[in-house]
Amino acid sequence: MKITIEIIRMSLGDPVTIAVLLILGFFSLIAWGIILTKYFSLKGMQKANFTFYKTFERIKSFAEIEAFSVKAVECPLRAITDAAIEEAKNLSPYVSVDTMAPRSEMLEDTMQREVEACRMQEDSKLPFLAMASNASPFFGLFGTVWGIMQSFYEIGSHGSADLSVVAPGIAVALITTVAGLITAIPSSMAFNYFVSRNNRQEVFYYNFASHLLSLFKRGDLQAIEKVQTLREGQK
Repeated sequence: MKITIEIIRMSLGDPVTIAVLLILGFFSLIAWGIILTKYFSLKGMQKANFTFYKTFERIKSFAEIEAFSVKAVECPLRAITDAAIEEAKNLSPYVSVDTMAPRSEMLEDTMQREVEACRMQEDSKLPFLAMASNASPFFGLFGTVWGIMQSFYEIGSHGSADLSVVAPGIAVALITTVAGLITAIPSSMAFNYFVSRNNRQEVFYYNFASHLLSLFKRGDLQAIEKVQTLREGQK
């Protein structure tokens, strides 16, 4: 512990090393803020999605969805549902065999755009984690190379390569490498975790949208069948 404190004290004597450590400290602070914020935000969002979907599974017709969605908590599944409801309201109330496919395509396009909007929201701030994980080792390497250059300068100044002359400079140089790795490793792990999680969620959103579209198509089919039944009854 005493050795570590001494190395840090020696590092603070070089402005370049200080600058590198400040940059890495900034990256680490922002990265951990993003990691913690994203983790708890996505955890709450996933819980809300699960609650929404468990209730949604009991719905048998598209006409019932609006009354259910209004009372549901805010979550991506509700956003997709609300977008589909708004699009359905813009469609003509009259449906036929010829218009059924275009109606379904318009609703599908609307839900696809909403799914992509949800994915973009969940991916927000992740590029910073990618940047921190990629750039931090290079900043650490730069600090290390700079420290080793100083060690060689000390060797030339003292005219000796004695360990007592070289070791302090190298120890100071390596602290930037350690700082770079401490910043890069959590950022890289968190980035891969969140991207993998968001990929799975995107598949879940598309499956939900497909289920929602099926309810809409079923409603159109029932409307067409009802009209055909009435016409046959009038003959």
